[in-house]
Amino acid sequence: MTASTSPHKLASRHPLPSPDPISVRLPESPDKNAARPLRRLQSHNQLSSRPSRGLLVKPSKEQLKPNTPAPTGSLPTRARANSDAPMPLDRPRVSRRPLTTIAHPSSSTTASSNHHSRKSSLELTLRDGPPPGTSPASALSLLRHSILTSGVTATKEGMSDYRIYLWLTLLNIPALRTDTYLSLIHRGRSPAYEKISNDVFRTLATDTLFKRRVTDASLTRLLNATAWRIHDDQTALPPGAPQTQIQAEYIQGINVLSAPLLYASRSEAQAYAILTVLLTQHIPTYLSPTMSGVHRGLELIDRILAFINPTLSSFLLSKSLPAKIYAFPSVLTLCACTPPLPEVLKLWDFLFAFGVHLNVVCVVAQLLLLKDTLLESQSPGKILRSFSHLNADEVIKMTLLIVRDLPEVLYAEVVVHGRM
Repeated sequence: MTASTSPHKLASRHPLPSPDPISVRLPESPDKNAARPLRRLQSHNQLSSRPSRGLLVKPSKEQLKPNTPAPTGSLPTRARANSDAPMPLDRPRVSRRPLTTIAHPSSSTTASSNHHSRKSSLELTLRDGPPPGTSPASALSLLRHSILTSGVTATKEGMSDYRIYLWLTLLNIPALRTDTYLSLIHRGRSPAYEKISNDVFRTLATDTLFKRRVTDASLTRLLNATAWRIHDDQTALPPGAPQTQIQAEYIQGINVLSAPLLYASRSEAQAYAILTVLLTQHIPTYLSPTMSGVHRGLELIDRILAFINPTLSSFLLSKSLPAKIYAFPSVLTLCACTPPLPEVLKLWDFLFAFGVHLNVVCVVAQLLLLKDTLLESQSPGKILRSFSHLNADEVIKMTLLIVRDLPEVLYAEVVVHGRM
């Protein structure tokens, strides 16, 4: 099965239970005394081709003390690592009952065991690969089915030990040398740097989860490196190249598209690899000078809504609300502009499994979920200025129903709208 294969056949044979993510607490921020000067030194205001000098950190009181044996019965302490990477997921502790007590399995215990089995199903597949004798197509189909039926195990903040590796696998992204990314950073400010710096501090500005994990300097480096890569690609184009190959080095909105990648990735190089594949293979015309792919996606939203629900479509058009009025950010950012961020990650699990092109159908699904509220409102435009909080499970279920009923010709246009 390819990335453009319709997912409704899988969904019709298997129910779609809602995932039950484990709620665990993220670790506290790294040592501020060491991390803040380092981040300031590497911030987007200090982008330079010269290597940074090392920082001298004052030793702690514990380090100055002579080595003394630990008291009897106590455990040796360990210095805390200075890293931005999240700690692995903690497994919940299950209290043990006395052996003399016969305990009947409760619903919570059963749910916990099922949760662990779902987690290991995806995690073991990524770690060990498909069973011997399984073709790549069959293995990928099984992986997609697991995403639909069980989902990715994650914390309430959306963090997962293996989600980023799942994305890399689904998008068929080969290994990227870190030096490739570093070489772009060391070139300093790109021609688009001023535009990037004006947008970075506004990126998901009210999202505390994002701001706690991703720094402005990190986002600046990612966007600046991407702008250099596009600049080099455009410079290498022959005269008279097709319009489909021409891309802008940076447009407003790519910063929001990049935000979930940095949030879920374990390194900036991973986020750069995924962003590069998205902008070169899946939605290259979103970055054309006229943003032709985005406009085609907006037209498709109007056509799909008119086919699926003519009543809602006519109502919105009577209020002068075509998709280009309210859905432009949702199409350009693959719905990353709609909070909360953990739900965006779940929706991207689905999009990366079955095709990024399905994002336009996901926008229609959000409209259908708001149908009653919109039809009863005298000012639906106020509601559509910013979509209500995203519920990934409901949007995915509605998207599968829509795809099942779409004509083949219309669905084929959805598949290619961002590529040509």
